[in-house]
Amino acid sequence: MSPHDQLRLRREYLHEVWIDEEGLATCIALGPGVDAARRLLGKSTCVWVFWARCHLDAMNFYYGFLGRGTYESDEPWDREDYPSAWYVEQQAHLATICMLPSGKAD
Repeated sequence: MSPHDQLRLRREYLHEVWIDEEGLATCIALGPGVDAARRLLGKSTCVWVFWARCHLDAMNFYYGFLGRGTYESDEPWDREDYPSAWYVEQQAHLATICMLPSGKAD
């Protein structure tokens, strides 16, 4: 099964954790919509990539990475799955960055 098909079955969204030169961490989604945010990171390094189905899940993984315990939120939207359009956009982005020089996906 291709990575593209695996992503579709997971119904989870990829996120990245970046660490800057001063050791500060930033969590962002993986995709073209956050390219501007990624450029603002300057000389940072992506140190971890993880899957999450909603904002609450993403923040709990990120908080766990930072050793901060559990992320708490009373906002109902934090528990809602990410919109389907986000998955479609991320899948298309991943397909473009996973292309081999031959033009075929790995």
